Amino acid sequence: MLALESARLGSELPLLLVAGEEGSSVQERYAPMRRLLAEDDELFLKKLGFKEAAKTLRRKHRSCYFCYITCLGREIRTARKLGTLAMSSKENWSFWTLLARTVISESSLLYLRWLGYRHALGVNVAARDVQECLDFLFVGPRFRLVTT
Repeated sequence: MLALESARLGSELPLLLVAGEEGSSVQERYAPMRRLLAEDDELFLKKLGFKEAAKTLRRKHRSCYFCYITCLGREIRTARKLGTLAMSSKENWSFWTLLARTVISESSLLYLRWLGYRHALGVNVAARDVQECLDFLFVGPRFRLVTT
């Protein structure tokens, strides 16, 4: 059903789809990512004297963050496959469009992973950095993601 819909839409298919009208938006689904690397909760627990609990929480937050990245990557790659299918079915093949979408999405995913690795090394990561990368993915200059 999605393949037929993507073929109908053609090469203007957005980079990421939202299944169903009542489903949550892409931005809502991945919004927790920006908070998972913040150190607020960890500092609060340390202030209360729970250093081990703070370390455990930091590790669990990072684990959840990487799970979000895995899901986001899977969703983006599926949408790119549907876009490729749409282009080929309408014989409107554009290698440069496909390459640009691939480079932008994969480099954004790589940057999000890099932020997670920095967090693992003990470097504080600003929620703003995660948010800016997600905003670029979801409402970037040319490659908007459907967020309704």
